Order: sequence, then C-alpha cells, then structure tokens
Amino acid sequence: DSNFSLFGLSVLFQLYLTTFGYGITTLTSLGGVQQLPMMLNPIFESKSPSDFWGRKWNLVVHGLLKRGVYKPVRTRFSRMTASTATFIASGIFHEWILAVLFSPEYNELEGDACIPPSCYRPGFGRSTLFFIWNAIIIAMEYLIGGAAIFQLAKRHLPSVIVSILVSSLGLPMGHWFMNDYVRSDYFEDGQLGFPLVVRVPG
Repeated sequence: DSNFSLFGLSVLFQLYLTTFGYGITTLTSLGGVQQLPMMLNPIFESKSPSDFWGRKWNLVVHGLLKRGVYKPVRTRFSRMTASTATFIASGIFHEWILAVLFSPEYNELEGDACIPPSCYRPGFGRSTLFFIWNAIIIAMEYLIGGAAIFQLAKRHLPSVIVSILVSSLGLPMGHWFMNDYVRSDYFEDGQLGFPLVVRVPG
C-alpha cells in the first residue's frame, strides 16, 4: 500500500534528519557551543498538526522561518495568514534545497543526458504544493481543532495513536515531497552515514 510506504519513508526521513542533527550537536558541543535538537520525534510524539510542525519537526528550519517569515507577517496580518505564508516560504526553501542537492555534476552526465538515479533533475513545484497542503491542515486545526470529537480523541486514545493519526494527515500528498528523494539515489547515498550489517562470504 502506497500510504504505508510513504509512512515508512517518512520515518526514515526523520531518522536521517535526527542523526544529522545529533552529529551537528556533537560537533558544536566540542567547541563549547550548545545547540537545540533538530528533531523531537514528531511522527510518534506529536499531539496536533501545529505541534508537529511548530514544536517537533526540524526545529532549526522552524526557528529560521518563524523569525524570518511568521513574525514579520503576523505583525500586519492574522495568525492564519502568517502561518500560510510561512508554509509557502518553506516550500520555496525546499525547492532551493532540491536544486542544490540534485544539481548534476559533470561526471554524472552521459553526454548531455542526465540518467537517473545517479543523475537526477527534480520536478519543481511539488514541494511547495505539499507545504500548501499542510498549511490547509493547520488552517483546519485553527477552525475546528477545538471540536469535542478531537478533544475526546486526544484525551482517550493512546498518545502514539494520536501521533500517528496526526502524521498521517500529510500522507495523501506526501508523494509530492518524497518523490524526488525516492527517484534519485538520495537514500542509497545516505546509507553511507549509517552502520550496516552485511553478510561476509565464508
């Protein structure tokens, strides 16, 4: 099932960012600089969409967007408008990341052709659409999140079930975000940063 696959990829993506964050924290601590954690297990510990994006997922980028987009927009417009502008800015920022990350190097081209997965040209626009989808989810939370049924679920369902339900709200459009990472060799290259258990021929 594609939704289960996307959920598994989301967990893997969280693992990548968490590991990267711990690596940066370790290096900076050696120089006496304390850094906030990058991730706080959002997929399995979030209580709401705003908790997922605002307090758990990629706190480094969240801090940049909050100071650079949300707060300036919020001084003139509503909370919902500021939130939507922040998600759109996040989408554009991730488009830039894709452009840098997948910019083909000369030795990856076969003539003028870019052959996946070692050479990959991302399809721009999907990441921004994914973040717009999540902006809509946050807007819905603002509008109806206080309804009795949602409060009842938060009080009586196991917290991990609530977190998985929250994370699943992004799955219908998750392929917009994950597509470029899956079709390229991003995860294949990323595994080099993790310990691997392999069978040694006898």
